[in-house]
Amino acid sequence: MSWRMKSGRVRCVATVTVQDWIFTFGGRLFHAKDHFETKLAESLKHRAGGEQSSLHSSTSSDLSSHKTGTRRTSFAEDRTLPTAAYNFKMESDKDSSATITEYSWVPVPDKSLVERYMQALPEEERPIVGSVGEQNRKSRLQYQLPLYDCNVEDARFADEKDKEVLRRFVENVRKHVIGVGQVKEVTSGKGDARSETSELDQTAHDIGKISLGPVKCKSCTATIPLGDVGIRTDHGLKEEMWHPNCFRCAQCDQLLVDMLYFYFQGEYYCGRHFADHQYPRCAGCDELIFAREYTFAEEKSWHFDHFACFKCDLRLGGHRYMTKNDQPHCIDCYMKYFARSCDTCREKIGADEKRLNYQEYHWHAKKECFHCRQCDMDLIGKKFLFKDRNLFCSSQCKTRYRNQL
Repeated sequence: MSWRMKSGRVRCVATVTVQDWIFTFGGRLFHAKDHFETKLAESLKHRAGGEQSSLHSSTSSDLSSHKTGTRRTSFAEDRTLPTAAYNFKMESDKDSSATITEYSWVPVPDKSLVERYMQALPEEERPIVGSVGEQNRKSRLQYQLPLYDCNVEDARFADEKDKEVLRRFVENVRKHVIGVGQVKEVTSGKGDARSETSELDQTAHDIGKISLGPVKCKSCTATIPLGDVGIRTDHGLKEEMWHPNCFRCAQCDQLLVDMLYFYFQGEYYCGRHFADHQYPRCAGCDELIFAREYTFAEEKSWHFDHFACFKCDLRLGGHRYMTKNDQPHCIDCYMKYFARSCDTCREKIGADEKRLNYQEYHWHAKKECFHCRQCDMDLIGKKFLFKDRNLFCSSQCKTRYRNQL
């Protein structure tokens, strides 16, 4: 038989002071999804100031200001905002009995482009109304664009000073970070664009005068064939393109919901993980932490008030605590709800006390509790026999004890 010694780990909490330089960045997204579908175009309209800002601003000029055939002086000024559509219905022409498919979101209101874009996605990622794909989209919206990260009014645990920091960050994100991927048909670049290409896509192609041809996906490096669609952005290099299913967050690898991306240091992130590069996030409430001081424990960050006992809400900053089921507990609650009882003395084994366990039984790691029932020999670190919840140093002691009964 074997035994194992365990020592309770009582954790202590470190207090972290955020350095002044971190405040040059800022918090999170900008508008919650509830606002996106009605206000996205309005929120993203921002005219770039010149050629130099073309790689640093993701906001787009209004397509309505462009007149077909008009040449502009800079690509930054010519960027167009893809016109997403919601609850978009498409009629299939593949069989005699026409079927209608409704998507909760499509990148452009163009049947040909939508068909090729959706075919490039796994079935569980296609936002068909009433399908798993629609539910997955809703889940990604909630995860990638948390409401309390998107709107100052919904930041429940930020004071007025923190909210002002968030407001400045929101403005910075709008001007320099956020973008919307654009669906592009891969053409030969010889001016023979397909007749069914949408006016929006054709206009953007005409403005940029960029010959695409077969290109390699920036993510998987596989070729995107002629006639297929890919995703392009206003950030990074002009020639970069992704398969629709490869346009994902660099950290969580989720498909970027509604092709909304946040560009940071050459990578494309969802809103949640872009913000995580700027500020710590509270493991208790999931909101960003703007305060200069906060708690760091269990390799996670916490608002001072939110690092508390899971049972009694006692603030644990500066106090000892134990974790159970990944939740922090004060010592009193840990002892009350989770501490093991010694099988010999029946007393609770304290968080600071060493304990021994065998199968489902536990003992204080001391001679008074872990000894031979017959001769009282200390069994810590020694071989033992266990019979009917009794400890013995040898078969002889076990036999003598049974004969005395």
